[in-house]
Amino acid sequence: MQLNRESIIDAATALLDAYGLGDVTMRRVASSLGVAPGALYWHIANKQALIAALAEDIISPVSGESLEELSLNLRDLLLARRDGAEVVIAGLSLPQAPAWDRLVEAFTSAAARNTQSAGSTQRAAALSAIHLVLGATLMEQSQRQLADTTGEASSVDYRGDLIRGVRIINAGLQHGTSA
Repeated sequence: MQLNRESIIDAATALLDAYGLGDVTMRRVASSLGVAPGALYWHIANKQALIAALAEDIISPVSGESLEELSLNLRDLLLARRDGAEVVIAGLSLPQAPAWDRLVEAFTSAAARNTQSAGSTQRAAALSAIHLVLGATLMEQSQRQLADTTGEASSVDYRGDLIRGVRIINAGLQHGTSA
């Protein structure tokens, strides 16, 4: 196998799915690829850059025409990967994360489709929806993992709560509420 950025991200994703974010280290990724850790640094600058690349990979297929569709699709993408919400939050929080800009643009465009509100209001609604999805999904994922280890099932309707929250944001847009 030729070592390149894609093969490194694929190996890191496999480790993430198998063991969780805590075990995704440059050393472990290198070991899984059969190379010395220093070989990775030609392609990925450091662990933070690796996490940003994982985050981008996780959310790159996000799609939807409305804030609700985008929010539910983003939630599904985060839940599809072990520690997906944690990885994406960490990756998007890095300065100049291009994935963040694309996510904000997608959500802002969806907000604009359903309202005549000012652009700043659309962006505020988009940011609110993104933050709602990221935070709620992180909580859901953490609680699911706890339930898996303790055997206790949760009765929380995470998806339903998310839908209601996004609908509240949409209602504010429809009523022309501005900050």
